[in-house]
Amino acid sequence: MTKRRIAVVGGGFYGTSLAGHLSRQGAAVTVLEARDQLLGGASYFNQARVHGGYHYPRSLRTAGRSQASYLSFMDRYRSCVRDDFQCIYAIARGGLVNARKFRRMCDYIGAPLADAPPSITRLFNRTLIEASWVTREAVFDSVLLREQMLQELHDEDVQIRTAAPVRAVRELDGHAEVELESGETVLVDGVVICTYGEAVEQLPEGVGYSGLQCEPCEMALVDLPERLRSVGVTVMDGPYFSLMPFPSTPYHTLSHVRYTPHGSFPTFGQALQALRGGLTSRADWMIRDSQRYLPELGQAVHRESLWGIKTVPARRDRDDARPIVLRQSDGGRVLSFLGSKIDNIGDALRVAEEHFS
Repeated sequence: MTKRRIAVVGGGFYGTSLAGHLSRQGAAVTVLEARDQLLGGASYFNQARVHGGYHYPRSLRTAGRSQASYLSFMDRYRSCVRDDFQCIYAIARGGLVNARKFRRMCDYIGAPLADAPPSITRLFNRTLIEASWVTREAVFDSVLLREQMLQELHDEDVQIRTAAPVRAVRELDGHAEVELESGETVLVDGVVICTYGEAVEQLPEGVGYSGLQCEPCEMALVDLPERLRSVGVTVMDGPYFSLMPFPSTPYHTLSHVRYTPHGSFPTFGQALQALRGGLTSRADWMIRDSQRYLPELGQAVHRESLWGIKTVPARRDRDDARPIVLRQSDGGRVLSFLGSKIDNIGDALRVAEEHFS
């Protein structure tokens, strides 16, 4: 029997995971990645958090899906994750969610939660922090994750083409056509697009996105004082901050709801233009504001910053929901995923398998 030919546009974590999975289901798969290497975009410049649901108290659906996916992700990628630190969540006074609502949400989705011990609560400015807890979350090592995904693609005989940006995807009678910017065309039976909102100039009807919010973002890498090196801290819910270990480095990432985004644009191209134009770091602003809640953070030293573009549906800005956004072409040969969180990959695999079965 002739194998189904599938092209996966985008070689990030979602794209490579889908490519390997579809190959295991019997397809002949080619990954087309615009960059010079795989997993060099969203899976690297973010906070590397494996979500347990705590981050989304204003969206029970997103929180619940995160908690349901957490253990399966940890089992699948155990060699690429770290959980050898205390993960602390704290609720700021006057935020969008109070301590009672946060605890009730955790109980509802089954997320483990324990009152923080005195050694942790003493780290916070108690006039600004209502309550804090020890939770269960991990971080993934993007370097080790890339190595694992490359090995899996090799084992599954997936063809990998880097430095191969895609200009257009078309549906034709009986097949689909992918046109590279070089002018080359690739004929396949189906296409999966996983570009995190990055523009492909021409798409079939039904696949394009509208209402995207594309934000050039800065993730600060900071060197911490000794007492903070063994913890990850997230202060919620509103214009606050998050501090997590960043594997493969001795540093933590510092992300701030107000200062990490450097503007918002309706298209990926506009956000990329702003990023390439050069943006001034706000790491010092992040540190100064965050130390009001966690005073010892004032001793942090900014070492460097990771820059990238975050893409979310603009309508979700009013709440915590971070769903996988799926589009299907009118002819059914093209699927497009706008991924939400790395730990929800299982949902995307199931959809793709059912679609191309």
